[in-house]
Amino acid sequence: MKDVHYRDGQIDAAVDLVKRYHYSRRAPGNVQLVVTAHEGGGLFNDFGRAWAACFFSIPPTRWAEPVIELSRLVRDERKGALTGLISFGVKVLKRRGVDLVVSFADKTQGHHGGIYQAASWNYNGARESRMDGVIINDVFYPGRSCNSKWGTQSPEKLSKIIGQDVHPHFDDGKHLYWKALTKNGEKKAARLNLIKATYVKPIKNLEGTGGGE
Repeated sequence: MKDVHYRDGQIDAAVDLVKRYHYSRRAPGNVQLVVTAHEGGGLFNDFGRAWAACFFSIPPTRWAEPVIELSRLVRDERKGALTGLISFGVKVLKRRGVDLVVSFADKTQGHHGGIYQAASWNYNGARESRMDGVIINDVFYPGRSCNSKWGTQSPEKLSKIIGQDVHPHFDDGKHLYWKALTKNGEKKAARLNLIKATYVKPIKNLEGTGGGE
């Protein structure tokens, strides 16, 4: 795509893209940086409507050392490459002192992380399946949404609170990718036992419609 312009701080445009095009339909929490891709970007720094967005957040899962997670990656119906947007976001984070970034590709959604491979991120392997939420009246509720609304994501406790059957939902596991932005980031990755495994191959090509947790 020609004349692509990247910006940071366009939170409203980014959230709108997530609500319309990301499989989760919701923005992540603890957002530290949002970058967007726009058509345009001429002499007067003008830019058009955002067609892709990338969110970086404090991870909801506790890590032994501070890391930033690429928590949402989304684009509209256009087929423009997203590696430039990711690279732009990583550069902004590096200027802000971030040294290590991680991201997950959701196997449940058919993602294998091809975008991160194209961006030369390191592959750490696949995480085992785990409970990521519950089913209430045939509707999926993410675990974090349950904690926010009811104070728990335990199916047993929720059944008592709501007064109806609540069933656990398990994902298919997630592929973990990471990128060190500095030498200190490389040392931190080593302390976290992050490895550089051989890239996994895709099962089906659904990359670019979601990404992140």
